[in-house]
Amino acid sequence: MRSLVARRKNGLLLATLVVTGVAAVAAYAALPSRSVPPKSVPLGTLAGQTSVNVLSVGAFMKTLNQAHGTNAVLQHTHFAPGQSTLWHTHPGPNIVLVVDGSVTLTDQHCNVTKYVAGQGFATGLDVHLAVAGPHGADFYALYFLPGNATVLRTPATGESATPPTCAS
Repeated sequence: MRSLVARRKNGLLLATLVVTGVAAVAAYAALPSRSVPPKSVPLGTLAGQTSVNVLSVGAFMKTLNQAHGTNAVLQHTHFAPGQSTLWHTHPGPNIVLVVDGSVTLTDQHCNVTKYVAGQGFATGLDVHLAVAGPHGADFYALYFLPGNATVLRTPATGESATPPTCAS
């Protein structure tokens, strides 16, 4: 019985995080930015009704409940066909919403999932790789970073994280 209650609480927490993340993406786009003139961003919905596959609820809880505070960074990225992120990690979790094209994500367990426009995923702190599909990819990423983070991502070079066996 307790596991059912715990799953319901985790599900409610997950739903709240996803709704908050999507709302934050839309709200943040309307705010003045440090690198993009606000008038150059048209008003509207960036990515609505996007289903999101959350890979690590624990990563969100860890980042949101820590002593240094939490910073959010919104990034709009376009990848050319076949462009890769290479194996990497993040100092905090992120929510990625694909708005055009496709992205194939390989996680630390070598699970491969393809996401197309209208879908998204949320990564945790584990090593992963994303590759744009044959027509490229256009996506928004909302990062939740510890207040003391200095980077968005760290390459998996073996020092901080090691790529899984499927990387070779």
